[in-house]
Amino acid sequence: MPIIAFLSGAMVTAILSSLSVSRASRQQQEILKRGQVAHGRVLRIWRPKLFGAFPRIYFEFSLPGIDGTVRGCHIDRRSAAEPIASLPAVGTTVAVRYLPEKPRQAVIARLVSRFTD
Repeated sequence: MPIIAFLSGAMVTAILSSLSVSRASRQQQEILKRGQVAHGRVLRIWRPKLFGAFPRIYFEFSLPGIDGTVRGCHIDRRSAAEPIASLPAVGTTVAVRYLPEKPRQAVIARLVSRFTD
């Protein structure tokens, strides 16, 4: 009986993880389509050691007409089957797309998958 509970829990976790990745990928696509363009700078790149975890690119950008910067985190959700584009180096200037109503919801445009689920 414990093995059945373990396998059931693993299946539920895998399904929820897949749904979460799909939803986040769709959100990135939406930001890419509707978002405003700004120029940002890469602050840090973190590649988790956990197998299957996505790299995170931390960046900042300025909004037109507003003092200060906005910081964001782009999670590179491209699949291994897609053509591999190298991640930008720390300090690199990148094109950022953001939602004007929620500027912290921003993506690095060239890292968003052009393919949908």
